[in-house]
Amino acid sequence: MIRKRLAANDDRAIHRLVVEQLAPFSRQYQSGMTISFSEIRKRLNHNKTFVAAKGYKQPYGFISVIRKSNVLFVDMLAVDPREQGKGLGKELMKMAEEYGKSERCRTAELFVDDSNPNAIGFYTSKGYEVQEYLPELSCYRMKKKLVR
Repeated sequence: MIRKRLAANDDRAIHRLVVEQLAPFSRQYQSGMTISFSEIRKRLNHNKTFVAAKGYKQPYGFISVIRKSNVLFVDMLAVDPREQGKGLGKELMKMAEEYGKSERCRTAELFVDDSNPNAIGFYTSKGYEVQEYLPELSCYRMKKKLVR
């Protein structure tokens, strides 16, 4: 089931997913820095976040997006490795893109670390195209048109 984030219920699991599934690919955090729970919660509070969970149990996947003018920016997406390959990432992306369309966004954009070829392949399979490489971030900026 995909549902909206419930901060008190979901944020610990989301923080764990960020630390385990996203941070290892980020060059920014490879220097031994840690990502605090409060840092993630603050980021989530500025975004719209959907989670994959069985009812109101702890989530095993999430997507966090923010609308910037007519662009839906995908900030973070992660799925627990034990749940990968079941279409959850696809369902989370679909929910986020539907939200973007409802907010009159024309495009969706995201950054993906160059050290994460699986994520690059996933986003490409969902219709995202590389727009540019940002060497200072070691990331690709990818974009997709949202058709209503």
